[in-house]
Amino acid sequence: MTAFVYESERYVEGKVQILGVSVEPAEEGRKLLDRVTRDCQEDRPHIKLDPYPLRLLIDPDAKLIRAVGAENEGHWAGLIAAPITYVVDRDGKIRWAYVSTSAADRPSPVALAKAACSVAAGKEPPADYPGKT
Repeated sequence: MTAFVYESERYVEGKVQILGVSVEPAEEGRKLLDRVTRDCQEDRPHIKLDPYPLRLLIDPDAKLIRAVGAENEGHWAGLIAAPITYVVDRDGKIRWAYVSTSAADRPSPVALAKAACSVAAGKEPPADYPGKT
């Protein structure tokens, strides 16, 4: 999450909103956002955090996670979201996806920013940063 905030300057101008979804309780989500904010203020004080460039949605019942097929019930910690990243256009169509089986495998923040800004501008995501499915 911190890396996406660090890259926010690339996509904020494109009127792009990054949403993260967590099944953890709201208090844990607040702690995570507080930690990312502190890190950002220490490492990259020039990044504008108002409005915050990333929204964290709390989904303790996993309704959204299940609705988009991102549940991972076999994890040692119980139900978690699978590592899936979507770029969705204004019409609700998925235009770019990065799907993995490993929580350690995420798209690069640069690839996500470029794909999101392209979609926001009504263009195809760049081929040099392909999504992974």
